[in-house]
Amino acid sequence: MTYPPQDPGAPGGGQYGQSQPGPQPPAGGYAPGQVGADAQYQAPQYQPGGYTQPAYQYQPDPNAAYHQQPYDPSVGPAGYGQYGPPPVQATSRGGGGTAVLVIVVVLLMAAGGVGGYFLLGNDDEGSLASDETATSEEAAPEEGSDGEEAPEEESAPAPSGTSLTVPSIGSLTPIPGEEWVYTAGPGASDELMADAEIYTIQHTEYWISYLGVGLYSSAAAAFDPADLNASAESAAAVWLDGAFDSTEGYEQGEIAYTEVEVDGRPGVLAEWRNSWTSAGEYTTDLYEDTAILVVDVDGVNGFIGVASVSESATASYAPAVDALLATDFDAETA
Repeated sequence: MTYPPQDPGAPGGGQYGQSQPGPQPPAGGYAPGQVGADAQYQAPQYQPGGYTQPAYQYQPDPNAAYHQQPYDPSVGPAGYGQYGPPPVQATSRGGGGTAVLVIVVVLLMAAGGVGGYFLLGNDDEGSLASDETATSEEAAPEEGSDGEEAPEEESAPAPSGTSLTVPSIGSLTPIPGEEWVYTAGPGASDELMADAEIYTIQHTEYWISYLGVGLYSSAAAAFDPADLNASAESAAAVWLDGAFDSTEGYEQGEIAYTEVEVDGRPGVLAEWRNSWTSAGEYTTDLYEDTAILVVDVDGVNGFIGVASVSESATASYAPAVDALLATDFDAETA
């Protein structure tokens, strides 16, 4: 696109239209040294020894509305007369700014090169010293604000080998026999139980008997200290969810609830039998007895113990239930 737009209809206009006549020279032309019609210029005169100072003679236009006033120090604070000082012509600083910017960039590049030399330079001794410093800082133990070593974060207590522990409520449940093998905790989480410890008996690659104790998890099942039967029933529903999906012909026996007292605290023991017609490759057993003990520890927190013993370890069921009922909540070593 051309600018301004072409006018193809204007005769002789070309791309920008018809040319306009300019000002005409004065009659007789310009005299040598004359600049325009209103100003006279006298060329410098050569004298032996050099040029003389050229004289500029300005002839004001008598028709002009404004005549510059001669300088008079007595007029105005700066001597410019009634019109004040002449306007200052704005000058472009673009070129200077560009030059300064280029210099700054060059200096920054130079500084970066020097910094890079010292930071990443070829001084092997310096690099080795930096590596050794970093290694010593990593190896140094953490210190507290007073300069002492910060204590290590406490880990969950190790299994005692004699009892199942719930540290949060200070309970100890004796291990009922050597056939039970440590599996997890203390401090484990197993759906119904938080802060739990768990032991199992391995029957086949896929089938176990289970003994676990922990803090009753209200997030998994409803716990109501005023209705322990309902709490045990809620826990049983969660425990059975998916527990025997690998069996065929599964039937749940009726749950029997027994009020008990455990270390002076109220509780309820829920017991029932799970039976099936086949478990395929998982086990040849055809039933498993389950007991869930729920105890109101302090009116807020609940203790839960689960013993679920398969047919292959039937003899271990009664000792497991007795161990749950022998739980001690005042254990000093918990």
